[in-house]
Amino acid sequence: MPAASEGPPGLELDELERADAAARCAELFAARGGRVRALAQRLLGQDADDGLQEVFAATCRSLPGFRGEARLTTWFHRLSLRVLCAFRRRRDARADREAAADDVAARLSPAALLAYAKSPLDRLVAAERRERVQHALARLSPPLREVLLLRGEGLGHSEIAATLELPLGTVKSRMAAAMVALAERLPAPEELLP
Repeated sequence: MPAASEGPPGLELDELERADAAARCAELFAARGGRVRALAQRLLGQDADDGLQEVFAATCRSLPGFRGEARLTTWFHRLSLRVLCAFRRRRDARADREAAADDVAARLSPAALLAYAKSPLDRLVAAERRERVQHALARLSPPLREVLLLRGEGLGHSEIAATLELPLGTVKSRMAAAMVALAERLPAPEELLP
């Protein structure tokens, strides 16, 4: 057990040294804190108080290792500058990682923005609707399904007729029959509500 030096009974030597370092740190801040606060304000702006806390903690940790090779105020100023600059680099790196919503919007495609703007409930409803339509399409006869799917691809009636090598009138009649059959197979929106 280390011997206790002068001081309150029950305190060990390292506790006395920490208490002494904290007192010296407080004295140093009382004497030079105004200059460090001004430096922090210039470097960090609104985050100056957070930077000062880090400077105080670093000073209290490092003061026992002060070797006296420079004046204490010079050492304190250099330590403060290093800690504040490191704080600013961490803060700026964190801000770069946390992209603003406007930044995200500028980098996303219009389709992604549309998907992002919709609520999860909207996406669920759309997915359920898509599933119902796919199921109803699967139950159509192949000739009716073909004309409807080609129309869904953006082809006009004459283009569908050319693709399927059918007369235009046949394509139009199949399209009308497919729409009627699809409407019969799809439930009305009010029927879906519980």
